[in-house]
Amino acid sequence: MEAFAELRRQARLKRDKAIDQARRDYAETLARIAGLEQDLLGREMSGHHKISACIERVIPTDREFTAVDILTGLEAMDPGRIWRKRSVDSHISRLRKRGIVRRISRSRGSEPAVYARLGVQVAPRPFQDMTMREVIRTVLAEKPLTQTELVVAMLESGYYTTMTRQALRNAVGMELRKDGEFRKADGKWTLSE
Repeated sequence: MEAFAELRRQARLKRDKAIDQARRDYAETLARIAGLEQDLLGREMSGHHKISACIERVIPTDREFTAVDILTGLEAMDPGRIWRKRSVDSHISRLRKRGIVRRISRSRGSEPAVYARLGVQVAPRPFQDMTMREVIRTVLAEKPLTQTELVVAMLESGYYTTMTRQALRNAVGMELRKDGEFRKADGKWTLSE
């Protein structure tokens, strides 16, 4: 069993390295494309604009994006200006509050959060932007489950977490016992009515 677990761990590490390399290549390509676009179309330099206007200018209108994509576009638009990720994150949060941008998925470990402009069609994701409590509620709405069955059902349905299974089981148990929203009957958890 340990050998298989180690093989799975090595496969995950290999996958993560390949994904990181693909992201770096993608960011470099976007920077080159944005630089070419700026050279060919003669757009004015962004140093004359507020950071909020610059961010809104580079946000894609036809696909999902991450803060890294925005930073890449900003750097291509004005390579001499210092662009801070915190400023980009803050402005994206303001755009979310105003209803211009929606979060598709939360950041997960090394994966950044994914956003899209309102109205942009994106492929649905399991438990898209839901908290653990909301996921528990969704899974328990189907049928009563024991705590372990609930954790397995969440993971099989596509719930992503960096926690170990035991840590996730403990966290789910704490959520189940909070606030009386869930109740236990015959060893299985259900939604309180």
